[in-house]
Amino acid sequence: MNNNKNMTRGQLHSKKAKTKKKRGPILPRDSKSIFRKWWLWTFLTLIIVALSGVGISKAADARNQEEAAARTNKVSKSKPAKKTTQSKTKKTPKKKSVKPEVAKDETQENQNDQNADTNDNSNQNTDSQYYFKDNKAVIHDIDIEITQTKVIQPGDTGNENGKKPIFAIWYKTTNKTDKDINPTTAWVAIFKATQKSDNDEEKDLEVAAQPDSRFVDTQLNTINQGDTAESAVAYALEDTSKPVTLIATKGVNGETIGSQEYQVK
Repeated sequence: MNNNKNMTRGQLHSKKAKTKKKRGPILPRDSKSIFRKWWLWTFLTLIIVALSGVGISKAADARNQEEAAARTNKVSKSKPAKKTTQSKTKKTPKKKSVKPEVAKDETQENQNDQNADTNDNSNQNTDSQYYFKDNKAVIHDIDIEITQTKVIQPGDTGNENGKKPIFAIWYKTTNKTDKDINPTTAWVAIFKATQKSDNDEEKDLEVAAQPDSRFVDTQLNTINQGDTAESAVAYALEDTSKPVTLIATKGVNGETIGSQEYQVK
């Protein structure tokens, strides 16, 4: 205070000016500086809040990653225990490997025996379904049983208009299905008659006229399923000294299921 009194006004004024300069520049009230705009400070405040939010979210993500890594480590540590348990269980069947092999061999032998029996039964069923023996032909849908054979000379009853002797056959036909079958088509589908020539060659005989007048009107009648009908058929003979051979097949042009010779008399 004493020093200020001894100073002149000029010195005092210069001293105050120096002290004001040290405080820094002061913006006048009418200054248009950008730092006086309210919206600037609002914008800066929003930026600070946004940055702080980003930092918080990053911290949360880092924490979640740490927790996930910790869980993964727990799971990976628990897996080796399971592997050891499985390895123990796998070792136990090896001790009993001898007995199962014996059982497998026995089972295989039994299966082979069963298959052999099945094949034998199937062959028997096939043989029993298709055959011709003892004057009877059997296929899957028709049975034909021959009941009588006879040679009829030209001019005799049953061969009144014939020029050659005929070999007449009487038979019964059974229809085992619901197919449209009659005695004549059934016979022609299964049988054919042959006779050896002078050169010992088998020659097919031609079918002659119906030898029994009782069947002229019924030989083409349909046989109901499960029913049996009688009929007759005849073949023109080439030689009356040689036997006639009947050959049976599985239908028209089918596989031969049997044959039988009949003496001409």
